[in-house]
Formats: sequence, structure tokens, C-alpha cells
Amino acid sequence: MVNYNYYIWVEIEANKQRIIDKEYFKGIIKKCREAGIGSIILSAKDTTGFCIYKSSFVPHYNRFDKDFEYTDYLKTYIDTAHAEGLKLYAGIDVFAEGRVKQQHRLSPGFINTEWQTGMYGINENGKPEIQPIAELNNIRTAGSIDDFSEVFVNPVMEEVRNYELSILKELVTNYDIDGVVLDRVRFVGLGSDFSNYTKGRFEEFIGKKIPNWPEDIYELEAPRENQKDRNLKVVYGPLFGQWVTFRAGIIKTFIKQVRTMIKESGKNVQFADYTGSWYPLYYLVGANWASEEYVPEEYPWVDKSYADTGYAEYIDTLLSGFYYTDVTVREALDKGRPDYWYSVEGSGDMVRKVVGDAVPYVGSLFLQQYENESETFGKAIDMCFEKSGGCMLFDLCYVDGYDWWAQCKR
Repeated sequence: MVNYNYYIWVEIEANKQRIIDKEYFKGIIKKCREAGIGSIILSAKDTTGFCIYKSSFVPHYNRFDKDFEYTDYLKTYIDTAHAEGLKLYAGIDVFAEGRVKQQHRLSPGFINTEWQTGMYGINENGKPEIQPIAELNNIRTAGSIDDFSEVFVNPVMEEVRNYELSILKELVTNYDIDGVVLDRVRFVGLGSDFSNYTKGRFEEFIGKKIPNWPEDIYELEAPRENQKDRNLKVVYGPLFGQWVTFRAGIIKTFIKQVRTMIKESGKNVQFADYTGSWYPLYYLVGANWASEEYVPEEYPWVDKSYADTGYAEYIDTLLSGFYYTDVTVREALDKGRPDYWYSVEGSGDMVRKVVGDAVPYVGSLFLQQYENESETFGKAIDMCFEKSGGCMLFDLCYVDGYDWWAQCKR
């Protein structure tokens, strides 16, 4: 018997040979069923901006990597999963449309260079500079959970949101998927987006011109006392709280657009979103996955209006990354971790705190963190089921590569 709240993610590049070999992948699906895993999340479009199905909007992966056939892998594996009684979700990386070090002329982020998010940093002279993410040159930024290897596009631009929405509408309309799972529905970090376009939209939001851009949002200061210290100090400006609220409102706008599109399609397609569980740091990427009822005590720079940017009520499932090696709160605190939520158990408590009953949530594990620690991995799975409505394993390449099918069985 399978549990449909037990998921496994299949990333394209990490599972390249598994996806290309259709017979092998059929065997993978059978192994998932035997382990009790009821839902496959197949990455249909990743951060390259290419897809493994046939789309009117998105270039096929065959154009990025010739090892892939020009075929509809998504349709093939939907049929295979359904034949085994499993569900299949299409995973979509949303606001990442290319790779900085693997630049391809057909990646949407390079076809439409004006879409690239504008990054704010300071140059070698300590002066502020704003540069496109694919052309960063000798500037230092702060407040990012990414390494800038992906070409993020600007969510503030309606044209960008409409492009991503068209991709999702095509999938929902043309494929017998059980759901869509969105990833990277956010900004790349605190340093984005500082383009002139976004400046104009933010001025409309606050109803006035900004005299000092970007310093009225925040300033970056290099440490003077220790020149070897590369960390920058972020000094919040008078508009920082409104800026945080503005960005979170943009992401909610997109989430609501997806919700409306799925509803209007008349299809029974689940809408899931994949985020990190570290809510106290999530203002950095401008996504408020909390309930509309939650007024964050974690963000002292915002007022109660920030709660209006919460979008938990507009999705069907929240997949939350419980990405910590310590399973219990006690283990994390005994090891001197910064807070209780730096653990699988504590992550569940944090999500419960900010989401409440607004949406079912599922704890997700990054399996590489448990390499050579299969017993701890098993405990982490159990904790996900205890503290959330299920478990998601990221990624298939680790389960299959480590041969952890027995450890996954539930």
C-alpha cells in the first residue's frame, strides 16, 4: 500500500541517465511503490529554462543537452506512474531561467536579458552598484541563500509572471498530471530586485519618489576593523519594512494567479509549493508562505499589513524543507545550533507556528545531509511523518545512489 503524502523528487540533471533510460525509470517507479512512496515529483522544467516535455513556450531539453531525445518524457512517466497506482506531479522551477556558467542562447533569461534580476551590491570602493545577475562584476552583496549560479528573472515584471503562468497553464491543460509543485517562487536574495523597473513599481506602491536609491532601502558597509572579514553589514533604511512587504506582495500576486488559473481550468490538479522551513530568514527572498492570520514577530521592521502578503491559504500543500542534520530539538540545542528550528523536529514546530491550519504541510529532507548516516536518515523520515502530514525525499539520485530503498520503506 502506498501513501500519497510520501513523495520523492526527481531532478533532471542529477537523474539524467535514469530519465533517459525509460526501462530503468519504470523500475524506479516500481521500487517507489514497494517502498510505500505514492507520489513522484518529476522536474519538468529546471533552472536551465528548458523542459523535458513538448511545449509551445519552453525549449526542449534536447536543445540544451543532446543526450536527451526530443521526446515527451513527462507524458511517458505520467502513464507509467499511473499504471503502478502512483501519482505524478510536474515540478517547475519558476523564477530561474538560465545558468550563469552554462549560458545558452535559448534560455529565456538570455533571450530576454531585460528580465534578469538587478542585483544590488557595493564595489571595491564601497560604492553601491546595481548589475544584472548574469553580469556580476566585482560587487559584493549580502543576504542571499543562493550562490548566483542561476539566472533569476524579475518577479515584479508582469511580463515575467505571465510567461511563467503560461507554462503552468499549458501543463494543467494538456497533461494528466495529479498536481504541480513550484520551486523558486521567490527573489534570489535580499539584493534583488533593484532594477529601474522595480524602483518605479515600488514608488507607485509607497506613493512617493525615493530620494536615495537604494540606500533608503538599506546600506551595505564593509567592516573597517578587519579587512579580511568579507561579511557585509546591512544597515536598514527608512523604507526597509515597506520594501519587504512590497516584495512579498508581488510573490503572493503570482501565487493567486496560479490558484485562479487552476480553478478556471476545471481540472482536478493539486497546487503545491516548495519552500525552506527557516521562516525567520525568509524575508531575504521575499516570499511569505505563512497564513494570512500570522503577524510575524520575527520581522520587527514590518507592521500588521505584512500579514496580508501570506499565501498559505492559496495553495493545496506546502512542501517545507526540514534541511537539518539534527533530528530532534534537543540534539540541535545540545550542539549549540542557533535556534530550535535548526532541526527536523523544530522545523515542523516552526511551520506549524506560522501556517497553523491554513494548509497541509509536508516535511522534506535533503538526503545528501545524511550520507553514511542511514540510521539518522530513517529517524528523520519518521520525524517528518510525526511533525507534518507526510514526507518528501529530495532527491531520487541519493535514494538510488546510496541504495536506501530499504531505509525508505514505510
